Amino acid sequence: MKLFADTGNLKELKELKEMGLISGVTTNPTIASKEGQDLITLLKNITELLPDIPVFGQVVATKTDEIVKEARRIAAVAQNIVVKIPATIEGVKAIKILTDENIRTCATTILTAAEAFLCAAAGAAYVAPYTGQNDIIGFKGVDTLKQICDTIHSAGLKSEVLVASVEKAQEVIDFILAGSDVITMPYHVFIDAFECPMPLTNYYINSFHKDWSDAGCFIK
Repeated sequence: MKLFADTGNLKELKELKEMGLISGVTTNPTIASKEGQDLITLLKNITELLPDIPVFGQVVATKTDEIVKEARRIAAVAQNIVVKIPATIEGVKAIKILTDENIRTCATTILTAAEAFLCAAAGAAYVAPYTGQNDIIGFKGVDTLKQICDTIHSAGLKSEVLVASVEKAQEVIDFILAGSDVITMPYHVFIDAFECPMPLTNYYINSFHKDWSDAGCFIK
C-alpha cells in the first residue's frame, strides 16, 4: 500500500519528502490552478524535486482527440508522469489509445464500481475512485471501494486502485482495510494525523520530561 500527496505545492512536497511518507504526487486542474497558470512548468518542477516516483497531471479536454493531444504533451514532461483522464466515454477511448502508446493513465472522477472496472479493462494503470465523495450520490464510499478492489483484483487486471477525495486521517485506515492499493491525500491530512491528537501527546511528552528532570537523569 502506498501513500501519494494530493498537492502541487512545492513547499508541502518538500516537507512530505523529508518525512519519507510519499510514493507519488497527484494533481488536478483545481490543484494546479493554485500554483500558477502553466501546468507543464508545474509538473517539471515537481518531477525535478521527485524524479523517482509517479507524478500525475490531468487533461482538461473533453473530446477524445483533444484528450489524447493534451495527454501526449503532459506525458512528454518526464518519464515518471502519469496522465489523469476523467472516466467518460470519450475518456475511455483516449485511455485505450494512450495505453497502446505506452503512456500510463489514471482514470479519475470515478464514483461506481462499474466505472472503475471498465476503465481498468480499457488499460488504465490506475483507477481513482472519489471515495470521500461517494455518499453524495447515494452510495456508501467504503462499500463501493471494497467492490472496486475485489472486482479488479479478482479479475487479474493490472490497474491499481488509487483512492482520492480523502479529508480525514481516520479515512486512511478505513480505505486501507477496504483493500486499496494507493491513497492520495492533501497535505493537511498528513499533518492532521499528528496534530489532532497533539494535546494528549504533549501531555505524555511533558510528563516524560518532568519525571526525567525530577530524577536527575541524563544521556551520556
